[in-house]
Amino acid sequence: MRKRIVFFMLALLFASVSRGLAQDAGPIKGQGVLDAVVAAQGKVVVVDFFASWCRPCLMEIPDFIEARRHYPPDKVVFIGVSLDQDQGEYFRFVKQTPFNFPVHLADPDVMSTFGVKMIPKTLIYDGKGQQAVNHAGYMPGDMLRQAIDTLLKDIGS
Repeated sequence: MRKRIVFFMLALLFASVSRGLAQDAGPIKGQGVLDAVVAAQGKVVVVDFFASWCRPCLMEIPDFIEARRHYPPDKVVFIGVSLDQDQGEYFRFVKQTPFNFPVHLADPDVMSTFGVKMIPKTLIYDGKGQQAVNHAGYMPGDMLRQAIDTLLKDIGS
């Protein structure tokens, strides 16, 4: 019986992962983002702050999705944080965009916690959880990959 339960739980986990992480991952506070960075110790963590109405954000999201495909999840973690104020717009955007990483709707404290004054904004943390990149504005895919590659070399990956 216990083996069946474990098997069932693993099957549910696999099914949720195989569907992708494009589904809304729920609201997140600033501390929740910081907790996710700490939990990913030993991995590079990319945090992308965006909004569905932001044109530069819409330009860079496909590059982030492609980078997520390129890097193994045991080496690099991606977290999307939407600063949309209209929940309906947020949900529509997340549903129609093929995100392959968790995307959260930001609680109001997120902007002040991370000093977000403009979007898009990308923060990249090294394997020790230290902020290594703080980039405001559009980040082209090649710049994103170069930053990740540099940090992966630093942690010996």
